[in-house]
Amino acid sequence: MKIPYIRSAIIVISGTLLISCSRNEQKQTDLVTFPLKGEIVEIDTTKSRLMVAHEEIPDYMMAMTMPFKIKNPDLFHDLEVGDTIAATLAVSRTESWLETITVVGKGEPPDPKLIEGAILARILKTGDRLPDYALQNQDNKTVKFSDFLGKAVAVTFIYSRCPLPDFCILMSNQFVKLQKLLARDQSLNGKWHLITISFDPKFDSPKVMKSYGKSYNADFATWDFLTDPDTTGKNIMKLADGLGLSYENDEGGLIAHNLRTVVLDKNGKLAANFTGNEWTVEEVAAAMKKAMR
Repeated sequence: MKIPYIRSAIIVISGTLLISCSRNEQKQTDLVTFPLKGEIVEIDTTKSRLMVAHEEIPDYMMAMTMPFKIKNPDLFHDLEVGDTIAATLAVSRTESWLETITVVGKGEPPDPKLIEGAILARILKTGDRLPDYALQNQDNKTVKFSDFLGKAVAVTFIYSRCPLPDFCILMSNQFVKLQKLLARDQSLNGKWHLITISFDPKFDSPKVMKSYGKSYNADFATWDFLTDPDTTGKNIMKLADGLGLSYENDEGGLIAHNLRTVVLDKNGKLAANFTGNEWTVEEVAAAMKKAMR
């Protein structure tokens, strides 16, 4: 099986439904399941996660390498990297996971460079300053990171059509909670800001981003939704490279990607870099409070 990847970092799907998928348009169903077949790339029992290079799921998801949550630890029994598996992908309103797993073939382990931990050598480190590119917010205003000097800033990356509940949708739902949590502490007034950046500028115009923000009842006074005024996304691509964010456009407006959420301190320097979707609102809030100091 060919495992798709971009640059030297693994691509993790954030959702590739062939329909529009803003939060309000998401199909309201308690649980749907799909048959899934693929090759195990990585096994992480500590995080209850299985990385699988899976085949296309017709009318739902293109072939991709992505992490899947495993709720039943017994499913890890006898699994080895390189095994070909047949599984059941379950998707609810709030999460997705593998419900059943059957080994249907044994194979050689994949190239280690395809494992999620293989990150670009030029990735930014704590204390580095992010490139100050001019982006565009939901009100068509030019925004730079330097505009928020003196404040702690949390930044996450999404695209508005993402369908899986535990990827982009989760990032936005977490920021909703984060905004409410920070707003409740009046001693923090004027000391923080949230930024959501789309890596799909061809579709996610300022108008789309404003509608997306409204769908989450965002307070735009302390939360900006940014897109690249250059629809090729060259500025966001350079920023993504430094943060270990990988994404790839596919036919029909679909995007495969991993997840990054970062915190900048009041001097505009990188204070924390949260990978994946397992961080908590409290963890990011704590990092922001520390960055304010």
